[in-house]
Amino acid sequence: MLYWWPIAKHLSDFLAQLTAFTDWSVYPGSKGSAKDYPCVEVQWDQEAALSVHKPNQGNIVLWADIWVASDNVDPDDVYQQQYEAQLAILGCLREWGNALIEDLNLAVKLECPGIISQGTITRPTFGCRMIINMEWRGGKHYGYQEE
Repeated sequence: MLYWWPIAKHLSDFLAQLTAFTDWSVYPGSKGSAKDYPCVEVQWDQEAALSVHKPNQGNIVLWADIWVASDNVDPDDVYQQQYEAQLAILGCLREWGNALIEDLNLAVKLECPGIISQGTITRPTFGCRMIINMEWRGGKHYGYQEE
């Protein structure tokens, strides 16, 4: 069974309720050029180890893309905003994992193996991508019932 969408949506909803993102837009998926800044876009990269027979474990890779707009030549303010958003996301992963147990009955192991800068090619917007790896166990997918 597939879990990438319920999990990506859950993360975007979870981030949106954090104090650190009160003045940010948080989207499940990419809004393309229609997004408001600053924002976080939660996207999925891949889901692996799929099983159609009583699925009870798998792997998902999500991206948390952080975008800040600025016409300022000095990137200090933008980098500070990105840094604080990165810290907020890293700091909430354990709490989010606990919420996944309660809400989706999924026990997860979460890791962030890296953060990738978009560089200055997208100016006047500055972006970075946080990679979130997840191993999950348990759960019952929407409409899935054991035989």
